[in-house]
Order: sequence, then C-alpha cells, then structure tokens
Amino acid sequence: MLAPGLIILAVFFGLPIIDLVRTSFTQWPGVGEPRYIGIDNYVTAFSSPEVRDALFRSVLLGVGAALVLCAIATVLAALVSGGIRGKAFYRVVWFLPAIAPPSAVAVFWALSVQPRSGAVNAFLGALGLGDTHAWLADPSTVMYVIIAVAVWAGVGFAFLVILGAMEEVPVSVYEAASIDGASRIRQFFSITLPLVRPVLSMIVLLEVIWAFNGFTLVWGMTQGGPGSASTILPVQVYKDAFLFANFGLAAAVSVVGGLLLLVVGLVGQALGSRKGVDE
Repeated sequence: MLAPGLIILAVFFGLPIIDLVRTSFTQWPGVGEPRYIGIDNYVTAFSSPEVRDALFRSVLLGVGAALVLCAIATVLAALVSGGIRGKAFYRVVWFLPAIAPPSAVAVFWALSVQPRSGAVNAFLGALGLGDTHAWLADPSTVMYVIIAVAVWAGVGFAFLVILGAMEEVPVSVYEAASIDGASRIRQFFSITLPLVRPVLSMIVLLEVIWAFNGFTLVWGMTQGGPGSASTILPVQVYKDAFLFANFGLAAAVSVVGGLLLLVVGLVGQALGSRKGVDE
C-alpha cells in the first residue's frame, strides 16, 4: 500500500538530494564533467562572509516574519472567534493575501514602496512624514520591508488555521470560566492560548521554514540588493549557480541550509511532542 508513495518520494525527492550532495563535492560550471575536489566547497561556504551574512538574513527573515505574523494572526483569530461583527467578511478578506502568487505579491509591494510614485510613500507624504524615501534601495530598511511583506502575505493562512483551533475549544470551558468571574482577557491567556499552543507551535515552525526559503519574494522585490543587503541563502545559492556558474559551491550551501532546516524541524517536533505529553 505504501509502495507507490515511497517510489514517488525516492524518484522525485531522494534521488535529487543524493545528486545534490554528490555535486557539492565537485567543481562544476554547469557543463562538462564535474571535477571532484573533496570538502573544498564546504570550507569555502563556512569561511565566506557572503554566505554567513546570507544565512543571518535568512534566519532574520524566517524568525522575524514567523513571530510577528503568528502574533497578528492569533489576535485576528481571537477577534473573529469572539464574535466580532462581520466575522464572515473578515474570514475572507484576511485570507485573500494567502492565495496571491508570491511573484505577484513581490511586484505589487515593490511598486508600492517606490519613492514618490509608490502608494506607501504617498500615504506617508499625506501624513507629513515624507514621500521620497527609497525603502528598497536603503540597506538599513530593505530587510524590514521584506519582513513586513512576508507578514502581510503569510498572516492569512496562519489566521485560518489558528481560528480553526480556537473554534474547537468547547464553549462549556468558557462558560465555566465566566461563572468563576474570569474576564475575556483572562480567558484568552488562561484557556485559549494553552489549548491552541500545539497548533501555534506548528504554525511558527512552518512559517519559519517558508520564510527562510522565501526566494521568490526577495528576488521579485530586490534580487538580493542593494548590493547584497537583502541576499538570503536561497538567493545566494541562485547567484552562485546561475550567475557565477559555480554549481558545486551552490550545492554545498544548499546542503548546509537544508541540514539547518532539518534540525529546526526536528527540534520543533520534539518540543511540540513534549508539550503534548505534558498536557
């Protein structure tokens, strides 16, 4: 019964990983025969300031976007679950960014934050806060803009999943808390959050992984610029492979990033399982 699925995984997932690891030990410009060079690519990857900076930005994007959007999604889900007026409308509107193609999201927001002509600067200018700042051309602001866009694009999915978990909490639990005199805020922190904590842990883990691998968003908005100020690990891999024709180094960086995400996933699962056992 499991054979068809295992075969598909082996062919389309397992074999490419094996080939990626093999390529990471070679020097290969994309044509001809690869030349075996041992662990030189890994030595270069770990000693390269560009790779270290790209890794730091990937972690910043992954963790920053995941924590902020999960916090916002939790508040939105609590409002809808609590019976806010027009909640059917908000269910649809808040989920719409989640179904937009990442490339379209990148182009839309790249145009929206343009100096003078962008909607964001036009709005800030109307408030008297200036309308000339080039958000994506400033190394000090570009990553924060990308994080904000990642939050905008990902909050809808997290909102819907967390809302489903909140609506599974028995009403009788809240009724008992109300009889005991617990306020809405106390119920949220003492009942809702503890009961949906496993779902929150899963969402944070997924969002960290998705944002960490946010190649489409970053490439569509900045192509890793200005300079390398927004180059994350997947963008660095793309540049090494397709711009600098160093597929061996790109494969080594990919392996390092994949192992890091594997460790993050295993730790997240272990923590989630431990919480489930404790509860």
